[in-house]
Amino acid sequence: MILAFLLASAIIPSGARADDEDATVPAQQPNLVTQASAPLSNILQIRTQDSYVREFTGLHGQGNVLTMAVTMPLPAYRLLPFPQLSLLTMPTAVTSPGGSMGLGDLRLLDIAVLEAGHGILWGIGPTLVFPTAGQRTGGQGKWQLGPATAVAFTPERWLIGLLAQNPISFAGDRERNETNALFLQPFVTYQLGRGWFVRSQPQMVFNWKTGNQVLPVDLGVGRVFEVGRQYVSSFVEPFWNASADGPTPVYGFAFGVSLLYPNFWQRSQIGTEPRR
Repeated sequence: MILAFLLASAIIPSGARADDEDATVPAQQPNLVTQASAPLSNILQIRTQDSYVREFTGLHGQGNVLTMAVTMPLPAYRLLPFPQLSLLTMPTAVTSPGGSMGLGDLRLLDIAVLEAGHGILWGIGPTLVFPTAGQRTGGQGKWQLGPATAVAFTPERWLIGLLAQNPISFAGDRERNETNALFLQPFVTYQLGRGWFVRSQPQMVFNWKTGNQVLPVDLGVGRVFEVGRQYVSSFVEPFWNASADGPTPVYGFAFGVSLLYPNFWQRSQIGTEPRR
């Protein structure tokens, strides 16, 4: 649990100054907490997340997934005549309840963003899954492609939205089952001030092939702060599964640390205007 230790050290920095102002999000970055908490972000981020599952339904043992991800905002006309928000995710260490460990499947999500007005953003695009898992238990063994959509609303200190993806298999290992599942990720974040926030981002799964579903409930807390000149976001988020269909997680914990680069592409600043 080295990541958990680093997270705790980041959330509660030692030797903080009495005024604490220099350790919080600066005034010129009022939108940074919102972007750090969004599944798709209009700033460049390098994200590390560790999801530990203490108990499964129908399986003995524990599980763990260490994930590396990069959010890649693309300005208009870089690939399409719309701003784009991309997310590349690689599960770098998937540990199954049986004890095996290996790489997971590579996932790419690309959303072309349209603005509906009144602080509402929405977009559509493709989601792709590449069968890069090193072991059978680490992935699905299928090339997958499907639609994705996202919508977000940012009233005052809130971030409220929904990300939906439905990858469908079209090639791959013939001995593996075909895949067709809807992934729903509602997300809610509330800013507490001084970089602190509470969040909920359950990742629901509805398997069209088997009828099984995963319905987690979660609630976490985190903070955006500076280490030298580097912006960092970190959070801890316990989760519980309200469904018992098939071998699914019962409960667990997610820990995350992200490096934020808000000025990497000046022209990539799309989305909501900073609150005044």
